[in-house]
Amino acid sequence: MKSTQMKRLQRLLTTTIAGLMLLGGSAHASNPPPTVKADAPNRYIVKKGDTLWGIAGRYLDKPWLWKEIWAANRQIKNPNLIYPGDVILLCVIKGQNLIGIDTGEGCAGIERDMAQVDVIENIQQTVTVTPLNNSIPPIPLSAIQFWLDRNIIVNPVDLETTPYVLASKNRNLLTSIGDKVYAKGVPLIVGQRYGIYHVGEPYVDNATKQVMGIEVEQIATAVVTDVTNNNISSLQILDTYGKEVREGDRVFVEMGNIVPPVFYPAPAQVNRGGLIVRVMGSIGTAARGSVVAINLGAVNGAKPGDVLTVYRKGPLVRDIRDNDAPSRLPSEEAGHVMVFKTFDNISYAYVLDSELPLNVGDQLLPPDGL
Repeated sequence: MKSTQMKRLQRLLTTTIAGLMLLGGSAHASNPPPTVKADAPNRYIVKKGDTLWGIAGRYLDKPWLWKEIWAANRQIKNPNLIYPGDVILLCVIKGQNLIGIDTGEGCAGIERDMAQVDVIENIQQTVTVTPLNNSIPPIPLSAIQFWLDRNIIVNPVDLETTPYVLASKNRNLLTSIGDKVYAKGVPLIVGQRYGIYHVGEPYVDNATKQVMGIEVEQIATAVVTDVTNNNISSLQILDTYGKEVREGDRVFVEMGNIVPPVFYPAPAQVNRGGLIVRVMGSIGTAARGSVVAINLGAVNGAKPGDVLTVYRKGPLVRDIRDNDAPSRLPSEEAGHVMVFKTFDNISYAYVLDSELPLNVGDQLLPPDGL
């Protein structure tokens, strides 16, 4: 095969959206492929600021099932990135709607590349792995960076065993880099870095009234300089994150960022339905771009990239033909969220889209078709 043709094919393969939109296998075999929206353009140029979810929404009625109609073969190890300037084509090939990257020859080039899948896969070639730099993300990471970096949910029993800030050297509430604070409790390790955390509101299960977890926010990093015999540790503040250290704040090892650098939106496969239990950073409603907490965690099978459909519970109305007896109207689909950080019983999720304002108590289910 000519080298120019191989380069063209590799360009197609290294820029496919399939891997980044769905990690692993395709949707359930019984699912029909997603339909293309009637107003979808035949040609779309990827722009800086685009997201994969947004692009998928331009084409498909079910953007999480892009892989079902993505025109790509399996030659390249990391066929999962698109970049600003790439041209996405909507083609009809053998009666099937397909989406692919234009390599300069339009739909004819995509069709020819697809026909040569088996031939290429039987040829020994160097695998090309594309870099993440400048690629189009599935969601705007800036919208969730704070929750990725500084917030975690911990077990209440574990939290109670951690040391707490007793006082500061200058006995003032405002602390800054270089200041010294004292923590009482289990002796800390001299020379070890620790995080200092504000303790937030607990998450309580409405049915059992049990605390599922407590949210804490890291507000400083400090290093232990000394430990006394009465279990008081001295810490020097190395960095702060917009808030002052207070008496009662907890001290424990920095948890770090354990989420993947790239998300792979896919239909959630959790063991039950869930609820929105908190709108993060707000006491109001959530909309596209908001962050919410949901009562589905790792123990329920939730993982980063899981997409869930949000349903607004139908209102109660009076039945005038039945002595004004209350009747509940059907739940309405209100939007979609994507899990980006999981804990045991709670997860943080990003609102991908919303047709209605989302509220605490709205129901969550895997997308239709699973």
